[in-house]
Amino acid sequence: MPPQPKPSLKALLTKAADDAKRLANAQLALAKTEISASGQRFGTGAGLGIATLGIAIFAVLFLLVTLALGIAALGLPEWAGFLIVAVLLIIAGTITALVARQQFEKASGPNLTMIEFEKTKAALSGAVAPEMTPDPVVMPVTSPQES
Repeated sequence: MPPQPKPSLKALLTKAADDAKRLANAQLALAKTEISASGQRFGTGAGLGIATLGIAIFAVLFLLVTLALGIAALGLPEWAGFLIVAVLLIIAGTITALVARQQFEKASGPNLTMIEFEKTKAALSGAVAPEMTPDPVVMPVTSPQES
């Protein structure tokens, strides 16, 4: 087998630039994936928070109508129906608030992206990359070729 000729400086620089571009695109794709998942959780939490506010408004309205009917009727059972509805709305509001809080707690920043960025920075500077472990990720991570 004849010896392989050494690649030219131009070829080496072109390959290095292509590799850097591929690495940057892969890190950008990772950042987009992580931010998208966090954004979805934040949006779900915000939507449920708004739903909680709407339910709380209705609960207050029913409580006020119940109070008014209770005072007007001076003990007639008509207001009992309004009171039951108000209590059910308060329970529903509490449940949606708890689910909203859970969604907000699950949202996180682009952890894997930051770890990969630190590794790349360390590799380019010749330093040792710090040991970082990613937070558990719920969503699947795809490679840039799959997207």
